[in-house]
Amino acid sequence: MVAYNLFNHIQGKNGSRWAQFIRETGTENLLLVAIDAAKYTHKALISTFYGDIIVKPFEFDASSTGFEELNKQIQAEKGRKDMKEVVVGIETTGHYYEDLVRSCHSEGYHVRILNAATTARERDALLNWSKTDNLDLMAILQSIIHGRGTSNELPSGGVHTLQKLTRARRELVQEQTATKNLIRVYVDHIFREFQGKSVWINGKREHVQPFSDFWRKSSRYFMRYCLHPSDIFSLGEKGLRDLSVRENLKLRDQTIQCLLDYAKHSISQSKELLEADQFLLVHSLDRLDLLDTQIQLFERKIEDLFVQTEGSLILSVPGIGVVTGAELYAEMGDISDFDHAGQLIKMAGTNPIVKQSGGKKPSYYAISKQGRRTFRNVTYQVGRSLSKNNPEMKQKYIALKDRGKLPGQAFIALGNRMIRLAFSMIKHQTLYRTDDPNYVLYDQLFKKVHRANINRFYENFVISTGSQIA
Repeated sequence: MVAYNLFNHIQGKNGSRWAQFIRETGTENLLLVAIDAAKYTHKALISTFYGDIIVKPFEFDASSTGFEELNKQIQAEKGRKDMKEVVVGIETTGHYYEDLVRSCHSEGYHVRILNAATTARERDALLNWSKTDNLDLMAILQSIIHGRGTSNELPSGGVHTLQKLTRARRELVQEQTATKNLIRVYVDHIFREFQGKSVWINGKREHVQPFSDFWRKSSRYFMRYCLHPSDIFSLGEKGLRDLSVRENLKLRDQTIQCLLDYAKHSISQSKELLEADQFLLVHSLDRLDLLDTQIQLFERKIEDLFVQTEGSLILSVPGIGVVTGAELYAEMGDISDFDHAGQLIKMAGTNPIVKQSGGKKPSYYAISKQGRRTFRNVTYQVGRSLSKNNPEMKQKYIALKDRGKLPGQAFIALGNRMIRLAFSMIKHQTLYRTDDPNYVLYDQLFKKVHRANINRFYENFVISTGSQIA
């Protein structure tokens, strides 16, 4: 009964803990401190729980001396008013609030971390469209009084490190995609047909490309050294074959003939007029090579860290690779504070909006998008991967499509399903279970991670003796 009362608050565990703290301490014994964090100069005010301002807004610098000044003010008012506990409310402004949270925790203060959207709604409640530092402080103060925010510690440890690495890698991938798009533009200027051409084959138009993979070694060599049609045409068939042998480009006869034909009938400008485009193309290729190397380094670092966490259990799921699995686990974070997977789905904002009133049947709308955007994006990508690479999930994807769901909706549904599965696997420390007779755990891991990490996975989750895999 005690546990039921403790965790029966309308705001869930977070609200229950806050309500329990208030009851045990007493509102008259609480000193509230609202802090508006900034890069160089923070601002704070001190108040009672009932909103009576004790110390008007004042500034302090974002350093240890500034925090000491704040701490002196707090301790002086705490002693003067004979308060038992100090509650500090800090808005999540970029990363500037993090040092304040750590410092306040070290002093034993009860810290409430507030989302910027929460304080924005408190400002709206004041019916004032203005935004000043003092109004922000008042909004933070009202948010504390109303029990908003969370008392969780700042994320740390392996999960937090993994989240940093996976998000940084995703940024690199986005930059890689942008660089590839730019390269295609420069190639269009220099030799448009290099990316392919529409030709008639058996009475049908088909797009025929010289290279099956535009980003393979041979294609990149041509882009860097001899992309212009005049370069290719002057080499001729023998020159192209000699070049292929010398540089190990492995050009097929079909590729050589295609290049010569496209170069002969190209509509490109003369080489002299495209000198700047060629220079920019080479520069972009250099950047792409660097990004490729960096992404590979990130992925190995992510793999080595991921297999040391309990989240690596989800690598046993077909269709979940190292990067995808690490991103999912990193965005889920520490699941110990969650009762069920639905809370994680809500945190991702992939839960459907439900409207029901007057005893009518509930109506389901689009996803709420009220959670973390990064988590939501990962959920979508997970569902997309499963729809192609997991036989069981692929059947569910087909069933969703047959029910009239759009591909994006089906991907989200599969992603939510994976969140539930991952939550259960991590919480109960179980491997993936399937009726597929062709499923072999070692084969799944062999496709995804290096041998040393397969051994580490088996040591952690399959065997307890610590012996190596044969």
